[in-house]
Amino acid sequence: MIHLRKRFVFQNYLQENLRVSERKKLEIDAKYLTILGFPSQINYPKKGSEFYKYELNEGITESLKFKNNKIESPKNDFKKTVELTYKPLQHETIAQTNLTSAQLFNESKANFSIVTYVQEGQSPLAILMLQNIASKLPNEFLLIYDLGLSEEDARALNAYCNSTRCSVISYDLSVFPTYVADQRMHAYRPIVIKDALMRSKYILFAENYMRIRGSAHDFRYLQNKVVQSGVLGWNTPIAVSARTHPKMFDYFQTDIDDFFFLRMVDMDTVFFADNLFVIEKIMLPWIKCALTLECIDPIGAQSNGCKYNKKPQYRYSGCHSYDASAFNIVLGLTWFLDDTKYSLPSDSYNIFYKETLEQATKILENRRRNSSEISEHPITED
Repeated sequence: MIHLRKRFVFQNYLQENLRVSERKKLEIDAKYLTILGFPSQINYPKKGSEFYKYELNEGITESLKFKNNKIESPKNDFKKTVELTYKPLQHETIAQTNLTSAQLFNESKANFSIVTYVQEGQSPLAILMLQNIASKLPNEFLLIYDLGLSEEDARALNAYCNSTRCSVISYDLSVFPTYVADQRMHAYRPIVIKDALMRSKYILFAENYMRIRGSAHDFRYLQNKVVQSGVLGWNTPIAVSARTHPKMFDYFQTDIDDFFFLRMVDMDTVFFADNLFVIEKIMLPWIKCALTLECIDPIGAQSNGCKYNKKPQYRYSGCHSYDASAFNIVLGLTWFLDDTKYSLPSDSYNIFYKETLEQATKILENRRRNSSEISEHPITED
């Protein structure tokens, strides 16, 4: 009787583990992939690789060749993709239609764009950002994704963004799960980036509180680097494992201890290239996690209460970085845990700085006040 009971308990244990394993797959509704412009058939290796385990659906062919059950380095696959980027970068018409965005930017694909988003109450940050870019990089395009501004703030933003090199895109997040709009998780960030990559061949994604202090020469150097890597960001001294809830790793079928010494890339400013390598190996698994609630927001995850005094410092700090955590896991798996392939040290090429919402609001208020005083008391020759 005891033997039968133990056997029954063991069988229940196995079944429960199988159910947990089945739940932890990155499977999303195909309609979201269509909305975001992914090809209807995306090739992915199904087995034989510890680093590529993201499955789209059944019956997908393998995109990389296997030798003795070992996957080839993505370098060779990537070189073929990068070769395309050295061709003349004239404008080209986009065949895809995004179902949630306004009309495509100038109905053509720009060579390079700076991309940001703005939410309710953040219009001062976006206004000062576009003025900063117009001053520092006047020849670059700026795409601002409106993710829920009030009518008044939207009018104010559009009044400033009235040039051929600035466009405000009213993006409807309601077609996605409701949590996508949650500012805590930032699940909308990879969605904005993917949409922008349908409009531009290269982008710099930047939060609306970021400002540029560097020169156009500095900027060109970084643009050239992203042509080679596909993704380029700035890493921090913090380990990915310290800012990622342990349960998130299960969805990527990898172990947290692989990320003890991998530096976390900050999401404040990141360059992206629109090529097959980036779309399939970076954007797809990242978005699939963002659109899987249990992946991006594991039970017990929180964004505050970080304890970095834990030793060793690569231990989970109690703080989860949601979309940024998923992004860093994907980067690490794609480049075999070598952050030098896709990031620079945070203290190098320091061409950006931050501006708070309070600072931006005060700057705009002072400008309006000064403008009002000048109009009320015009300067005369008398």
